[in-house]
Amino acid sequence: MTNAVATEKLNDTGKRVVISPSEFGSGAPMEVGQSGVRDKKLIYPEMGFDAATLCLGVVEIDPGNHSPLHRHNCEEVYYVIEGTGHVEQDGQTFPLSTGDAVLNRVNVDHRVFNTGDITMRLAVVGGIMLVPLLPTWPTESPYEILEPSGEN
Repeated sequence: MTNAVATEKLNDTGKRVVISPSEFGSGAPMEVGQSGVRDKKLIYPEMGFDAATLCLGVVEIDPGNHSPLHRHNCEEVYYVIEGTGHVEQDGQTFPLSTGDAVLNRVNVDHRVFNTGDITMRLAVVGGIMLVPLLPTWPTESPYEILEPSGEN
């Protein structure tokens, strides 16, 4: 590998391979109108990656806060990097702590609560949400937010 490839973070066909923390995207649906929740886009098509089936993000939830209740048209997994709390799926709650992993199935209502005293950090891997191919999805966004903005 040449220094130019490492510096540019592109492979020899011009496709992006690496993203650094200073380049992470923000403004994802999980944080719009929410306080105490940050949804960082890492491996997403809009971040310059030509990913065909998966995307990767990091969600941070401050103590006493939660992600909004939502669902989407793809499976999603969480890995708890640090923190404690619980995930709610279709009204049932399941405890979470550092090292746990979660599967959110297609169209299952879910959200994560941070009940600990440090910021909860989740690695989030989901399927690419092919909204243009699914015209019956109920919103223009691949996420359907099921609670008003700013609720804690």
